[in-house]
This record gives sequence, structure tokens and C-alpha cells, in this order.
Amino acid sequence: MTPEIKIFVFAGAMIAFAYTALYPRMQTKTLNRMMVLDLGVTAAILLSVGLVYYGTGTAFSVFFFDLPWWAFALLSAAVVEVPFFVWFCQRWNIDLTPPE
Repeated sequence: MTPEIKIFVFAGAMIAFAYTALYPRMQTKTLNRMMVLDLGVTAAILLSVGLVYYGTGTAFSVFFFDLPWWAFALLSAAVVEVPFFVWFCQRWNIDLTPPE
């Protein structure tokens, strides 16, 4: 399995866990609370990937250019998170408009 696929699958598993186990258990489901928890999930992804790839010099290919491990991990998490985010906000009626 290539390093890109490993990171993508790991990020997907972490995001899926957050959106199916952590976020539904929040007492008050708001965008701000989701953002705070998402910082923790993202930090866990970066820490885990960094423990494996930091200092190895491994380049991660995205189409026609290479990215460092941290940028590829963030990009993978963002790509995986978008459909989960849309589904969760629709499912729980989370208001995405800014407060007045």
C-alpha cells in the first residue's frame, strides 16, 4: 500500500469516527463546538502521521506536484471531511449562517 493511500485511509477513519461517534454525542450541536472538536481530530491526524513520516523525506504525490507529509495529511482530511460535514449539518439542522 502506498503512503498516500495509508494516510488517506487513516484520515478517513479518524473523520468517520468523529462524525459517527464523537459529534453526535455533543449536548449542543453548533458549528463552533464542531470546530473545537475538529481541531483535536486534526491534531491527532497530524501527530499520528508525523510520528511515521517526519524526517523520512517521503514525498507525497498529488497529481503533478509533491507535497510534504503535513500538507498531504491536511489535504486528505479536508477532502474526506467535506461529505461528512454536509451530511452531519443536514442531519442535525446545524445553522451555518453567521450570528448577527
